[in-house]
Amino acid sequence: MSATAQLTREQSPPPAVSLARIVNNSIALVLLDLLNKAIPLVVFPRVVRALGPAAYGRLGFAGAVAGFFGLLASPGFSTYALREAAKNSARVSFLVKHVLGARIVFASASYTLLAIFTFLFAPRDGQTRLLIMLSGLAFVASSLDMQWIFSARSRMSIIAARSALAQLAYAGLILALVRGSMDAWIIPLATLLSLGLSTLLIWMPARRQYHIPLPEISPQAWATFLPICLVMGFSSLMSMIYDQIDVVMLKYFRADAELGTYVASYALMTMALSFVPILGQVFMPLLSETAGKGNDAGEKYLRWFGNATIGFALPIAVGGFILAVPLTQFVFGSQYSGSGILFRWLTLTLITGPAASYFGAQLIPNGREKQYFVSVLAGALTNIVLNLFLIPRYGAIAAAFTTALSQGVVALMSYYFAKDLTKPPLLAALAISTPPTCLMAACLVTMRIVFPVHVLALVALGALAYFGAYAVTVTLKNRISAAST
Repeated sequence: MSATAQLTREQSPPPAVSLARIVNNSIALVLLDLLNKAIPLVVFPRVVRALGPAAYGRLGFAGAVAGFFGLLASPGFSTYALREAAKNSARVSFLVKHVLGARIVFASASYTLLAIFTFLFAPRDGQTRLLIMLSGLAFVASSLDMQWIFSARSRMSIIAARSALAQLAYAGLILALVRGSMDAWIIPLATLLSLGLSTLLIWMPARRQYHIPLPEISPQAWATFLPICLVMGFSSLMSMIYDQIDVVMLKYFRADAELGTYVASYALMTMALSFVPILGQVFMPLLSETAGKGNDAGEKYLRWFGNATIGFALPIAVGGFILAVPLTQFVFGSQYSGSGILFRWLTLTLITGPAASYFGAQLIPNGREKQYFVSVLAGALTNIVLNLFLIPRYGAIAAAFTTALSQGVVALMSYYFAKDLTKPPLLAALAISTPPTCLMAACLVTMRIVFPVHVLALVALGALAYFGAYAVTVTLKNRISAAST
């Protein structure tokens, strides 16, 4: 069978996935995320304090530069493979053989371009150049990643278990070896080794359970998927621009210490946003399965997706805004002066970022890659223009605002392009989450004024107040709904 025929062969639609299966998948990923949170609670403060703002700023710059070339290494391959495998499991062999083969070629070419950029255009200091080259090795190792096989089949527990082992290995290397600012090179090396371990642990069960072939380099087969992947890849590149271009500009316009403070604050905000990729991993395969079929399952998945997005984003954003200063002081120490203000305004992204992810997730499963590209292009252009005018004068605080604003532009554009698709009742989800969030905010403000306690105790108190009030609100809503029927 030809590659084209194999790609286009149809299969009967999969059965709807139950809420229990979604909850189990979410629990598996949440457990992994809790481990990912627990590790940074130890590793992240150790790293930022040991390196200091200047060295940590150089590390953040290297990661941002490598990230851009990493998108050239994998222009939408994983997203496309996940979507197609979710629609038709018979395509897995084709996807592994040809899509993975293309990804290996693109990763090798991209790393070559990264090396050229590093030696011709990167800042002249040797540590920055070494960090860029080491950070780039991560996307070369990621070219063999096959998590999408299990994500497409909603088998998140396998991903969670393997990734947890890799995270523990990463943490062990960092805690054992990082001592001062000259040890910054250990961090991208530990990331590389962790990725290699995770890839190996995913590859072995994939080979055993799905009998997947080895990747092949066959450009004649790429014509069936490369145009779609390139559109997705350019969309990801635009998304990376409005996420990371501020880091690159700060490197060239401001001092390394200010850059390091911003990168550290941004990293803490990213940890708070970790529920977004979890929800994406859970719901993206489900939305792909039901896209364009006109059944109730797609609307149900989208409603659950919206409820979860609002239910996490709203309290995390409000709590982060209130606790910004004590939280950053606890994590970063006194070296990172001004990080509390930066993190406080970065919490705006905790609202606009999940909104952009939610509305954007409706476009790709429905084959609207071009519309998604236009959305993220608008966000990228907004970020670039604002940063060019504002960063030289206002520095990191301007970068915090432009990031949130750019994400908001993407959310609005994605909503516009998805307005003719299924519209779940997001206002109902907002109505459920708002009262518990207000109660949580009142508790946090009162405790900070009347009973000053440690910030971790405040976080625990806020979580308890929110989830307790949320459970009561949902119970009352269900009883009212049952009584009305």
